[in-house]
Amino acid sequence: MSYQDIPGLIGVYKISGNGLSKIYGEDLKMDSNKLINLLMENMRIGEEEFKKLGFGPFLGFAMILDNTGIAYLNGIVVVVDATKTDWSKVIEEMQKGVVTA
Repeated sequence: MSYQDIPGLIGVYKISGNGLSKIYGEDLKMDSNKLINLLMENMRIGEEEFKKLGFGPFLGFAMILDNTGIAYLNGIVVVVDATKTDWSKVIEEMQKGVVTA
């Protein structure tokens, strides 16, 4: 399996310091600082909710903004065309560790 196996893939990025570095795909066409702030805020909220519900560790999440899908897991960000992707494939690839730096 490889990045190309994710339908609708736009790019794969790694959060490094205060920025994003591209691992694969297109250059990011959004403000990376705003995206990182959004991701970190969602992680904070997710972690709080997981604790309240008594679940194990919160590792990541996926969300859709307009037609852009964003998945975050352990510092890796996958951006896809939400109308063309297969979310089970995105998550499967991220869990396998294929989407790593």
